Amino acid sequence: MSYEVLPGKTIGIIGDGITSRYLAQAAHNMGYHIAGYSSYAESVLLKEADYRFVGQEDNDDEIESFVALSDIITYTSAWLPMQITDQLTNQVVPQGTNILDITDDHALAKAFYESESLNILPYETGSSLDEIAQAGTKLGYPIIVKPVFKHKNIDDQVILRGEWDLGLVAPMIDGSTLLIEPWLDNTQSFVMTAVRSANNEIALYPLRQVQAISANLNSAWTVGNIADAVVGEITKVTEKLGAALNYVGAYDVTFLLSDHGTLYLRNVIPGLSKTTVLYDVSVNISVASQHLRAITGQKLADVVFEHAAVYLPITEKEEPLLYRHWQIQSHWQIAMYRFGNLLPQTGHVLAYGTSSEQLLNQLQVAGIWQFDNE
Repeated sequence: MSYEVLPGKTIGIIGDGITSRYLAQAAHNMGYHIAGYSSYAESVLLKEADYRFVGQEDNDDEIESFVALSDIITYTSAWLPMQITDQLTNQVVPQGTNILDITDDHALAKAFYESESLNILPYETGSSLDEIAQAGTKLGYPIIVKPVFKHKNIDDQVILRGEWDLGLVAPMIDGSTLLIEPWLDNTQSFVMTAVRSANNEIALYPLRQVQAISANLNSAWTVGNIADAVVGEITKVTEKLGAALNYVGAYDVTFLLSDHGTLYLRNVIPGLSKTTVLYDVSVNISVASQHLRAITGQKLADVVFEHAAVYLPITEKEEPLLYRHWQIQSHWQIAMYRFGNLLPQTGHVLAYGTSSEQLLNQLQVAGIWQFDNE
């Protein structure tokens, strides 16, 4: 399906996080009106929207009015309540909604990746301690056990180093299905962001490496030193997934690289993740702007790499240390959010230069963030 949505039309945006605000700001800059739909009355998206709708589980009126007002609808995150997805149709959502099914269900996603002959970690499912013990024997310890539905809290997962750790998973046994995978130590996590148009154009962004700092807080940086064969395989898989899903807009594909050099596909994630703001200082066009080009029928812009860049989140803990650098760092861009529903993150820093490795060293010396090797 081809879309042509010209300035002056209304784009409906569904989202709660900071990326929904970035998208609304970019759409306003292009001349569109914004209808915002969020679960929170104080959402950062609604602060930017021209028309505001707050979702409630027992009230479909808001989502119906939101859909009726919007010429097209887009979502910035895959975690959408069921009452929203039930109301959406591919006629008004260029991204489509099929991808949301595999986004929320690990088992369904794994089956889809296998059908596409993509390399993933072996896995088992289970709902009892006996089944998890059998999976551990089959897969080999250590293993990670987590809910099959991805929207569950990230804290609801445990790493079992051996049979002696089975007691750790007991609180998760409630009759629901659990996913069991091997746990690989000393891995590297990589993400490729792509934007795909309805005309099968695809724009790829520079590969980035992502490292967890704590739950829901990640650092990220553009990759400067990685084998061409690895980048080539990541690129091939990213393009293949976009085509297989017939997806339009921005999406992330995440990978694990083992210490033995084996590359595993982890997930495909629709929308705009927080670390894609990294490209605001490293390439010529933001992911938010490119996403809008895709869903409104514009030709995609060529992505031109300009700077190496690093993204680091800010919490209240880092703020006092950060402000010591206020008059010093000419190559840092500091963004402060000041929205309670985004806590613990209160902002981020983007540092840019000629080398990610050099930037990471400088950021470590700054003494603001705690790095693994400290």
